[in-house]
Amino acid sequence: MKTLEKTLKSVAENPKYIFRLTIQGVMVGIFAGLMVCLYRFLLNGSEHILRGYLTVIKGNFLYIILFFIALAVMGFLIDFLTKWEVDSAGSGIPQVYAEVKGHMEANWLKVLFSKIVAGVLTALGGLSLGPEGPSVQIGGMAGKGVAKLFKGSKTDELRLILVGSAVGITAAFNAPLAGVIFVFEEINHGFDKTLVFIALVSAIVSDFISKAIFGQSTILNFPVLNIPLESYWVLIVLGIFIGILGYIYNIGMIKSSDFVSGLKIPSWLKFVLVFMVSGVVALTIPEISDGGHFMMDMLDVAIPSLGVLVLLLVLKYLFSMFSFSSGAPGGIFLPILVLGAYIGAVFGSVFVPALGLEHELIYKFIIISMAGFFAATVRSPITGVVLLAEMCGSTESLVAMIIVSLIAYVIPTLLGNEPIYESLYDRLLLNKNREYVKKPSKHVLSEYVVPLDCNYINFKIKDIPFPKNAIVVSVIRNGKYIIPTEDFNIQYSDQINILTDVNDYPFVRQEIEDLFGG
Repeated sequence: MKTLEKTLKSVAENPKYIFRLTIQGVMVGIFAGLMVCLYRFLLNGSEHILRGYLTVIKGNFLYIILFFIALAVMGFLIDFLTKWEVDSAGSGIPQVYAEVKGHMEANWLKVLFSKIVAGVLTALGGLSLGPEGPSVQIGGMAGKGVAKLFKGSKTDELRLILVGSAVGITAAFNAPLAGVIFVFEEINHGFDKTLVFIALVSAIVSDFISKAIFGQSTILNFPVLNIPLESYWVLIVLGIFIGILGYIYNIGMIKSSDFVSGLKIPSWLKFVLVFMVSGVVALTIPEISDGGHFMMDMLDVAIPSLGVLVLLLVLKYLFSMFSFSSGAPGGIFLPILVLGAYIGAVFGSVFVPALGLEHELIYKFIIISMAGFFAATVRSPITGVVLLAEMCGSTESLVAMIIVSLIAYVIPTLLGNEPIYESLYDRLLLNKNREYVKKPSKHVLSEYVVPLDCNYINFKIKDIPFPKNAIVVSVIRNGKYIIPTEDFNIQYSDQINILTDVNDYPFVRQEIEDLFGG
């Protein structure tokens, strides 16, 4: 009963409760921000070590042999870490998504250690994996650690996991708004004004820490010119082009992952082989090694020829697909942005001279295409647009990015393709290691917003088939809390607070999302 009363306190706008959550949000911003910055620092150092070693071992047979021995050892270590903590494998975003949905209960401390160490090893090995997916998981687990410290309700724990996830994007890209929006658009799939407030607090704190460590300059410093209005039609062509390539990307990533999962070989051998291939790639085509910082730096110096751009684009896609399909800890966030940049460079190299536009407009197409390809693959167009605006430190490309992102979003959707992270989430739940484990009884308060197309608008609560093991405890309408009776009519945009047990939560959440068309 005490747990129930403690959880119900969060239904009302209790100043003490909000103040306590704000303090927790600040602590998540500090702790998660430091963890993600540590991860980012170690990855940057690992990539520099790899690049430096590659220049040293050229032509030295002994050094090359030692390099491949080290890669084999890294493969064994990755196999050990992903078995020691299975939740540290892969991107990390689907794992956070599964935990928030109630399908997982990760050990936050083990995940933090394993994810950081394994991420450093994949960077040293040159695998084409990005840091942002793991950063989201690291931030989320740091948020969970803060929640455990305060011994709050399960509701608060889930909120702080989401808040930490926002910190992951913030600290990785110096993009606080994109971090907060990503959580709502891609992970939470719902609006919780308390969560918005706490996430913004954490994002600002972590952004300050990130900028204090890595500086305040924007990640992208490309020249930004305006596309002439009479040439805006080309954005429609670009959107369609990116949408088709996004469809191909998602299909390839899922098919390759399924293929590797079906191979009847020991996991240690799989990782060793992946690191061996990565070593060959690093020695022969070092441009496509690691997450993609080197390829982005190439564009910053000068735009390569069209043939080189196409070659690097194809090879980067194939190597990213190969690296990710292994299940090694690492994300696809950065590789997606790099591929988007090269798609834009290819497109711009063709259309800019054909239309007689200024050569520097190629950089405009690069920025636009990064946002568009993110929308086509992840299917989070708002996050992509805001992220690129923050990465560039400019809103000059906002309208063009929106046009391309919306078209790129629609094309794969019409083709019946699922967003990449949702596909990975579905496969995560199908994994035999994801069997549901009963937890000690706790109450979870979850919030659902009634959409415009809901079939139960103006229905009484008693006439809506809510799950039997869930209680509608309050409704927020026009900013006011209402304790509803069974004859209370639900309206569009109502925020419904539903209480359930933690063991029923994943199934109740799914039923209610289906009920409201979420």
